Amino acid sequence: MNINKKQVEQICKKLNQDLVKFFSLASGNHNSNYAIVTTNKKYVLRIENNPQFKNLKKEYTLLKYLRPGLGPEVYFIDTSHKIIPFDYFVEEFIEGKHPKKLNDKFITLMAKWLKKLHQQKKPCKKHSMLKAIKPYFRNVNNHRNAIPSKTINKIDSLFNRVTDFCKKNDGLFANRKKACLLHRDLSRENIIYDGKKIILLDWEFSNYNFPEWDLVYFIQSLRLNSKQKDLFLKTYGCKSSKKSMKKLLIISLLNTCGDIGYSVWRLGLVKQKKLNKKLSPEISTRLDLDINRLSKIIRELES
Repeated sequence: MNINKKQVEQICKKLNQDLVKFFSLASGNHNSNYAIVTTNKKYVLRIENNPQFKNLKKEYTLLKYLRPGLGPEVYFIDTSHKIIPFDYFVEEFIEGKHPKKLNDKFITLMAKWLKKLHQQKKPCKKHSMLKAIKPYFRNVNNHRNAIPSKTINKIDSLFNRVTDFCKKNDGLFANRKKACLLHRDLSRENIIYDGKKIILLDWEFSNYNFPEWDLVYFIQSLRLNSKQKDLFLKTYGCKSSKKSMKKLLIISLLNTCGDIGYSVWRLGLVKQKKLNKKLSPEISTRLDLDINRLSKIIRELES
């Protein structure tokens, strides 16, 4: 969405700052972001832009109580729609760059960063893999008319195999009594790294679950090779037992089912004209990649 100078000046008044300039930053599927430069500080204005996914309040609350140094500091949230006709909050502008090279130092720091984040825990209910996969299947069933029949048949076949596997291993995580705070979107674009420390942006998908979710997402998103994966898991403190590796692979299975469900949901929004149809080729390409990845994971688990 577009905003004007008058709106930004009103926001600066709430911060007791004088506006120097503002400019657009990269926007995601659910939020628009702007940099605000004042006489003595820089901020990020984060505006909710997707009526289908309202998660800004949750993200603000989480950042407000997050351990210092893990994410950006937040200053205030405005849900009145008096200045901007959408919910928005203002957060700290983090200086730094996204990691370009995945060297051992960065991978080691990332493992230690996640270990620190995952120390924040709370009690959890008994876990069921069958319950965990239901939302992903629901997305596919609700929007199956948005994808070609050949693709939906392939997804149905894979999901049937996933269901069988989950039935046989439903109690694998049942003894877990606590869940950890997770980021859940560990893409390169959300990581700020200055060579010494790491700070994560975009906490909109953050929730409490098992640490394997973040570990798997990081490995998949940044495409770690075998050596990098071993270093990452060893530094984090993962056991190298067959059972521990199986748990990681199962979370990878569930995560990929989630990716497929998300892509099908977005294609459904395109069909309903709630999302720009120009995004359709990109979403379809991602869906095909995720289907191939799921097939590979299933073969590995069944071997």
